[in-house]
Amino acid sequence: MKLLFWQWHSFMGKGVERALRKLEVEYDTFFYQMKDWEEDEIFAEQLESRLATGQYNIVFSINFNPIISEVCEMHHIAYRAWVYDSPIHIRNLTPLKNTYTKAYFFDRGQVLEYQKNGIAAEYLPLAADVETFSSIAVSEQDRKEYQSEISLVGQLYQTVYPQYEAPLDAYEKGYLEGIMAAQKMVYGGYFLPDFLTDELIRKMNAAYQKAWNGNIAVNKREVEFLLASEITRRERFEILSLLSNHFDVALYSGDSDAHLNKLRHKSYVDYYSVMPKVFKTSAINLNISLKTIRTGIPLRILDILASGGFVLSNFQEELAEYFKLGEEIITYGDLEELYYLTDYYLKHEEERKCIAANGLERVKKDFRFEDRMRKMIEDVL
Repeated sequence: MKLLFWQWHSFMGKGVERALRKLEVEYDTFFYQMKDWEEDEIFAEQLESRLATGQYNIVFSINFNPIISEVCEMHHIAYRAWVYDSPIHIRNLTPLKNTYTKAYFFDRGQVLEYQKNGIAAEYLPLAADVETFSSIAVSEQDRKEYQSEISLVGQLYQTVYPQYEAPLDAYEKGYLEGIMAAQKMVYGGYFLPDFLTDELIRKMNAAYQKAWNGNIAVNKREVEFLLASEITRRERFEILSLLSNHFDVALYSGDSDAHLNKLRHKSYVDYYSVMPKVFKTSAINLNISLKTIRTGIPLRILDILASGGFVLSNFQEELAEYFKLGEEIITYGDLEELYYLTDYYLKHEEERKCIAANGLERVKKDFRFEDRMRKMIEDVL
């Protein structure tokens, strides 16, 4: 058996390759950075050329690539994708139903939704790259640069929601605001799609037809992601605004917001070389999940734990399944609890360090890349 690993500028690549070597799986890598994951003739031709040699039994990728799925279908070659994004950022989901394709998702709630729609989706949690992140050394200069009481590495999710809301009638505006407000208050439950009815989408598109002459139309998936992103933007803004008024907070992001003028705006940090230093030197590392993640454990949490960092996260159903809450990771259920927990753990350093150490041991044991890759390969065999 031989595997072809398509690579791009993704996360998790080093962990996957290390796992393949440990499992003694013969593999080649094929790097190609795509601009459009659904239309790229050059990429399709290069992949065709590689597969035409007849030496590969499996093509593997981090995140799902519909072009790979279609090419593998023609060659009767198994294609396996391990997805860390939520949701998949492709328009056409039909290739997920191809015979030789199977995609693995870290979010059980999302898996169940795909399966309802006839997609052969499988559940597989993500993994922690302990070998890579734990080995990153932190110098005194690094501490001066990255040390903080609280840090958040991630987007602010600036959205185009105001532009899409503007043409709507007062009722539709109020309806969208109502379901966003309700979803924003709930951790451990995701009901946003249930309230995006066909009639609502029809009315939204009618308003856009009138305002923009039919140049823009939306579907349910697009509206769901827009609203989920807007909820996440508001939530992150509220949390960062609250905490930065009382504590030392650093934001590492390509986004910025002039209204968050009491925190330290830092630029985007490299995933492999700098991000672990931020996690190691921050007393508290925040995770504020994108609302489309229904039950799953985001990669950000595992990256923090793999670096030996302390995690304070919103509650996710699967966190309670895989971790001892309060001993290996700390979760909050609302803004008030978040503030209390932040204040408490900043004042209790030894307890905080113990929890971080417990979390590191948990991911060493239960979130190994070789276990995840073995599962996918055994499924094919």
